[in-house]
Amino acid sequence: MSFHDPRLRFPLLPTGAKVLFGGFAAATRPTEDLTISEWADRNRMVSAESGSPWPGEFRTSRVPYLREPQDCLHPDHPARRVTSRWAAQLGKSTAIENWFGFIVDRAPGTMMIVLPTLEEATKFNRVKLDPTIDASTKWKHKVAPVNSRDEKASTTAYKRYAGGFCVIVNAGSSKGLQMVSIKYLAMDEVTGYPRDVDGRGSPRDQARARQKAYGDLAKEWQGSTPGLAGECAITADFENGDQRFFYVPCPHCRAFQPLDFEQVRPADDAEKLPVHMRCLSCDGVVLDGHKHDMLADGVWIARRVREDAEPVPDVIKPADLDRWRCPPCEGRCSEWQPSYHLWAGYAPRERFADIWVRWEEAQGDTTKSRVFYQQDLAEPYDPSGVAVEWERIVEAVRKQPYPRGKVPVGAGLIVSAADVQSYGIKWAVYAIGPRGQRWLIDREIFVGAPDQVDDAWIALADALGRKYEAAGGAQVGIDLSGVDSGFATDRVYRFCAKRPNVYALDGRHKAGLPWLGTPVKKDIRDQRKRIIAKVLLYPVGNYDVKTEVVAGLANLVEGPDKAGRWPRNTLHLTPELCDEEFAKEMTAERLVDPDEEARTTISRRARNLIRPNAPREWKRIIGRVNDWFDATVYAFALAWHLEHKRRLNEARWADLLLLVHGRAPEPDLFEAAAGPFERQRTMASAAEREQRKATRRSKWKHRK
Repeated sequence: MSFHDPRLRFPLLPTGAKVLFGGFAAATRPTEDLTISEWADRNRMVSAESGSPWPGEFRTSRVPYLREPQDCLHPDHPARRVTSRWAAQLGKSTAIENWFGFIVDRAPGTMMIVLPTLEEATKFNRVKLDPTIDASTKWKHKVAPVNSRDEKASTTAYKRYAGGFCVIVNAGSSKGLQMVSIKYLAMDEVTGYPRDVDGRGSPRDQARARQKAYGDLAKEWQGSTPGLAGECAITADFENGDQRFFYVPCPHCRAFQPLDFEQVRPADDAEKLPVHMRCLSCDGVVLDGHKHDMLADGVWIARRVREDAEPVPDVIKPADLDRWRCPPCEGRCSEWQPSYHLWAGYAPRERFADIWVRWEEAQGDTTKSRVFYQQDLAEPYDPSGVAVEWERIVEAVRKQPYPRGKVPVGAGLIVSAADVQSYGIKWAVYAIGPRGQRWLIDREIFVGAPDQVDDAWIALADALGRKYEAAGGAQVGIDLSGVDSGFATDRVYRFCAKRPNVYALDGRHKAGLPWLGTPVKKDIRDQRKRIIAKVLLYPVGNYDVKTEVVAGLANLVEGPDKAGRWPRNTLHLTPELCDEEFAKEMTAERLVDPDEEARTTISRRARNLIRPNAPREWKRIIGRVNDWFDATVYAFALAWHLEHKRRLNEARWADLLLLVHGRAPEPDLFEAAAGPFERQRTMASAAEREQRKATRRSKWKHRK
């Protein structure tokens, strides 16, 4: 067959030269230069399996605040590290998925994705990454498919692609953080990382050490909700960056401003308004429906400036916007890496009313308050509260006396707690009411060595049978009692085992534990080590309960408002029961940095070896006794347990008060205003926000 025979039989067959040089032309055609956001809009598909409300083609316009942060991850961008301190469900993981796809398709290199735990690492791959790869047909073929029999294939924790690979590891094991050199590092929810892994130090530092070979060519993304103040890794890096906030234009006056929770207002029936926000400039109403257009025109503004420079204003006129805009790592921002803050008010599908409800539910509840601060406001939660001096407590107590041994009309539960010491037993009785109102109504010291003689135990047993007079004249007994088992443990177990309404308690110091946890069974043995009985030992989450006690003391010092209403979570004391010694013991502990004292006594060189973000701990002031403080903490934990066990909502509290006192509660009992301690830990009251708003308006009118 000659050369011409195939040409005659297949006249439409292209010539070899055309095919060859056409391939050369395609291979040498310049690649279009795209930002990561532009690439994601063209090539990223969102799988329905990921749980996203927007399956299908990815659109950055739906989350416009994501554009600048993820574009900083482009290999040509000067930013070296991008920090995002964002609230939950705002797209932190989405940025990692987009970055991974861009790396695979346009900038191949080695990558590491770090999650807090093995379970979360597995979940990220199954729910986020794998569905994204499968749905994105334009670049799916570049990632080796998962095949357990092929060593060159991908796995659950290892993605292979031309020019590089991606390992997905958990921060709880140093093995995954070793033996590889990586160019790109993505760390998610860094506040959930352990402080030290396998004695090798911080997992973040271990992961960053893997990038040394790439120097300034390396890139890092870290995103997380905050943790506790003083030990929050994401907050420390955010403050070390240029501190960017998302300024959005008012739908009425077009003045640019970052949204803030203090701008949120409750529903106004008179004006027929739902929960809404108010503009800082014109006081215009901002509704959920305005959010889409506001976000579309939003601009990231770096708030950090040099010490001698003019601060960035809260409100920027449209004409002045260019003066304050600063691209990351350029101009006045060139000294710092980009860092971004975003709270739940910016979420496209988050309603202001839902955020308001969560805030109201967090009032007087330390656990919910911590969640609201971290997950909604994207701010580190500060459990230290207000330091209250004992002199102020004594002064405040004299102003509001009440009779000892009587149940206040606002209380419906009675709990008692005993703190066991070598010299005797300190026992306190508290009356508990709705909205965190607590009254000390009785206390006593039963002298006698609890580990040697029975005198103190007999006296305590008699005291637990006391009755207290209610407002209607009825005699009310103690609902639940507890005894600390830290000293004379065996005697405590024996005492509590015979009494079903007396719990053996064990204080735990770790943050985030339940106020009263799940009990464990403990054996009681005789002299021959034979088991003769069992007792339930209840763990107490001291860290958070102590925060609540300090909050109650702070609100006591501040006192009631002009209408005579006490703030939520107030610890009421009376002069008959609160003398100077008692007040000193109630203020004997502070939440401090455990290395604080060392910093003040060691040399500057050695001081650098101390962890700058060490977790804070409750510590007793030297020379002060804290027995009454501990007894109060245990009483609060028992009260919390009873309230949750009985599911005491507003209606059930009213029924209980009617049952105890024989009459309905006062009309304003459930309308107590938020106290000053809460305002510092959460946000200002409505009246205070109105005052701030008026001040801002007058200030801006004066400037104009």
